[in-house]
Amino acid sequence: MSGAPGTVALQEWSACCRALTSGALTLLVRKGGIHERGGGLFAPEHDRFALLPTYLHQDAARLRPAYAGLVGPDPRPGTHRVPGWAQVERTWKVTDLDRLLALGDDLLWTADELTTRFRYRDQPWLFVMLLRVHRFPAPLAIPDHAAYAGCRSWIPLRDAVPTAPADPALDDAAFAAASSRIAGILG
Repeated sequence: MSGAPGTVALQEWSACCRALTSGALTLLVRKGGIHERGGGLFAPEHDRFALLPTYLHQDAARLRPAYAGLVGPDPRPGTHRVPGWAQVERTWKVTDLDRLLALGDDLLWTADELTTRFRYRDQPWLFVMLLRVHRFPAPLAIPDHAAYAGCRSWIPLRDAVPTAPADPALDDAAFAAASSRIAGILG
């Protein structure tokens, strides 16, 4: 894996980006999207990336109740508001649905949504990525571009975004505790 957080972005639901940059979450799950390279399946190609919120396909009913209120309309169509960047600390390819569901509140999605994603394309697995997230003092506004459209994860940015100033969403002790708890579940 490679990547500079200012030159590539991971497109994710806005609600998820908000939960990550607030420190409420440290995990993402991924399988793929309609327009992913390599036949529609996600690959953890980059270990550092900007967070690019998307409003496409967001549905509060697919989120745990604690996170459903984070879903809303795009506040500035034509502009992306980049709230921060992330460093992948660890990635698991989870092939046991019960183990995935045991993560509970460490994930944004309902059990039904996780099960659907896990079974997507009749391939029973999901990548789970543990992220160390850094948030900007205020989201950076970047203009939308046709190259950013579509259901795909990795977005090469036309113009690099700065990575500083940014503060960790969780302090070292809180991140270490979350990491240890998650590793205990996923192995």
